[in-house]
Amino acid sequence: MNKIYFLILYLLLIVQGANAQTSIRVYDLNVKMGHASYVARNFADYHDVERNSGAAVLQSVNYLDDVSHRIIFAGDPANWGPKVKKSDTEWQAYLRKQQLHLNEGRGSMVMTSLRWREEGDWEKSKASKYWEINPEDPGKFLKAYDKFVKSIGDILDWRIVSLTSIDMGGLGGTHTISLKGSDLNDIILIEREIQKIKAFKEFLEERGNVKLVKSYYSNTIHRFNRR
Repeated sequence: MNKIYFLILYLLLIVQGANAQTSIRVYDLNVKMGHASYVARNFADYHDVERNSGAAVLQSVNYLDDVSHRIIFAGDPANWGPKVKKSDTEWQAYLRKQQLHLNEGRGSMVMTSLRWREEGDWEKSKASKYWEINPEDPGKFLKAYDKFVKSIGDILDWRIVSLTSIDMGGLGGTHTISLKGSDLNDIILIEREIQKIKAFKEFLEERGNVKLVKSYYSNTIHRFNRR
């Protein structure tokens, strides 16, 4: 019965999500020492094209075991990928180029965007802190999250925050929260400012029990979303 309840609740969260149509595919990489610039160049050569929806993103990653970089594809599943489809030959050539610079792969995941603060500035928001979590009551957590993010809009200013569900893969969590800023120092200072206010304490009380699986940091190297 509990499994049926959770499934129904999960589906409701997706339907209610502000950006629920956006699917996110994440591929973690372990780049060989000294080879990061080659991976970045190959990524740009192949993915800097007009897309039907969403974006192709390359990030460097810190504080996540055996992961140095991450590739993210986001978009509408009904309108996915580049406008001009690459040939299988081009795709295989791209993979061969990248594999020269990679150690053994570290995993992947599929996520769905539930909430996204659209007031943010992508050009400034190059750095991201992620929290992979397991909320005991996803519905209760989502309600508290919406209230909390609305209350800290002035503090966030141009910064972006997001909430996603993890549909497949990951480190054992069911959801991920991210806070984006200009760099790690910016994120730390904003976290400290937020933790001082009453709304943060109310959020902790109202969200229900939440287990933290892992927190880590990334920095955007490339983000291509030309239309």
